[in-house]
Amino acid sequence: MNKKITSLSLAGIMLLSTASPVFAAPEVKAPVKETTKAEEMVKDAKEAGKEIAKDAKEAMTDAKEKVEEKGKEAVKETKDLAKEVKEEAKEVKEEVKEKVETKDVKATTQKVKLDGKDVVIYGYNIDGYNYFKLRDLAAVLKDTKAKFGVEYKDAMVTLTKGADYKLAETDQKEVKAESKGMLTNDKVMVGDKALTATAYKVDDSNYYKLRDLGEALGFGVDYDKATNTVLLMSEKEAAKEEKVAPKLEELKEAVKKELVNEKEVRESEAYKKADDKVKSNFENAVAAAKSLLDDEKATAEQFENELKALVEAKEQLGFKADVKVEEKKDEKKEEVKEVKDEKKDDKKEEVKETK
Repeated sequence: MNKKITSLSLAGIMLLSTASPVFAAPEVKAPVKETTKAEEMVKDAKEAGKEIAKDAKEAMTDAKEKVEEKGKEAVKETKDLAKEVKEEAKEVKEEVKEKVETKDVKATTQKVKLDGKDVVIYGYNIDGYNYFKLRDLAAVLKDTKAKFGVEYKDAMVTLTKGADYKLAETDQKEVKAESKGMLTNDKVMVGDKALTATAYKVDDSNYYKLRDLGEALGFGVDYDKATNTVLLMSEKEAAKEEKVAPKLEELKEAVKKELVNEKEVRESEAYKKADDKVKSNFENAVAAAKSLLDDEKATAEQFENELKALVEAKEQLGFKADVKVEEKKDEKKEEVKEVKDEKKDDKKEEVKETK
């Protein structure tokens, strides 16, 4: 009975399932919330901010590129300017170096005479000219018409013509045989005018060109080549007069000096290759000079003429004369020009030349 009832129940359920279709439950949509005005303003602001940020970024990039470009140009200009300044500095340095370049200087070995009398003064010979200290020269001239005073004041030296000079302990000191010197332009006044003279600073002392000082201070300066003597004249006009005649003993010594290298001349290639006339001139001059030295009655004029002949004979063989002599020609004095120091090999030429 129970089984039967169960079967009927199942059959009924199956019948109902086929007769009445089952429908799915409809989807429930959430309600859509409307956007408020404030939210729209915020959204617009965000969009505008993005645009502003983008524009700002682009502007910064452009500015950065421009700054970098200008920076590169500035660096290039700076480098070019630095290069120009460096080149100019180099030129100035070379110019300054040239002006202050030191020179090797040697103590002068020439004798000095003042108005015909021997005097002692120490100085340097630079490029063939004598240079002396102002005080030393003032000491030498202090008792003559060419005397001058020397005053140091306010880092400047003032020389006063005709003023008395008082000797100092530092005057007339011997100088080194060799030293270094450089040009100096320390200001010196002669009265109210600036001294125009070449000067060198040697061992912290200034030495001035003798001839320039003579011109500025009014004393005469000359040179006797035959005796290698500097001639000072307290009166400038005396410089125009005929040179003081060399003493007999001085001329004898000059002749002896020329005979010292007699053997060297004969053994030289120039002598061996010279023609007979040149050799004969030399031998005759040597013989005559020796004969004159043995003659107790020989005069200064004879020695002067023989010295000239001996010098000329040696110069014809290319040998430098140890002294220069003067000769008279057409009643005028002419000097025998000094020959170059080098021997002229394989050449036979006369080097007698007058100024």
